[in-house]
Amino acid sequence: MSDSSTNFGFLDRCDPRVSHLARQAEHYVHSDPDSCLFKLRLMIELMAKRLASLAIPGMQEADLSTMLGMLEREGSLPRRQADGMHAIRRDGNAAVHGNATPAPTAMRRLHDAHRLSGWYARNIVRGGRFDIGEFKPPEPQAPPSSEESHLHDQIHALEDRIEERRRKTRDALLLFRENEDSEAVCKRYRIELKALNMVAMAAGEPLIDADFVALVMAMDLEAIYEHPAFGGDSRHARRNAESQLSQVKSEMAESERVYLQERAELVQAMQLLKRRQLRGEA
Repeated sequence: MSDSSTNFGFLDRCDPRVSHLARQAEHYVHSDPDSCLFKLRLMIELMAKRLASLAIPGMQEADLSTMLGMLEREGSLPRRQADGMHAIRRDGNAAVHGNATPAPTAMRRLHDAHRLSGWYARNIVRGGRFDIGEFKPPEPQAPPSSEESHLHDQIHALEDRIEERRRKTRDALLLFRENEDSEAVCKRYRIELKALNMVAMAAGEPLIDADFVALVMAMDLEAIYEHPAFGGDSRHARRNAESQLSQVKSEMAESERVYLQERAELVQAMQLLKRRQLRGEA
């Protein structure tokens, strides 16, 4: 029998620990968004550890970012699910490090966690049937005022921009493929390399992920610079690749910092509004 008080009741027979964390996150989504994100990050880490224990034994002690990357490269974690887990990991890390989380952001990640949980349950219990149902956003204790709704709209617009930028970055990085014709690749990359800063400006991974992204890109960039079409030797190729990648990583970190600052300002505006409401001024 399903538990209609939660979106995650189906997880009980799949993974009780994950289910417990999901329910806690659901409980905190309005009252304490930071705790909601923290619980969701722990939930994702437990899921990743269990998936790794089945697919890549010995990787369970790695950090979460590394585990997710290994699972994706190994083929156990599809792109869509990987993106959802990374989104929760990023926002969970930000909350842990003191970056305030607005309730609409926590609700987005909770919705992501619901979608991920259905996929997870079906992969852990092979052949199992799970009716995850439609996600029903938990209701706040009191409906938001018009001013609160306006701030929520601003937060949603910011989150939409973040997600679109990260999607474009992900698509841009998928230009690097191993099975393409080398001449065609070099021709395209001669154009792409001139506009590499545009990739950096659209970059969607925070600094914590940049080393992995840089490693993937460095291998391709160095090989391209060494190609006869460029005429460079290995040392020159590496210096050029490292210079380009340093710029990319710097832009990545700055983009994430700016978005976190915008998010913090919106949270502060929400907190100020609530204080005014308590004083009867709004």
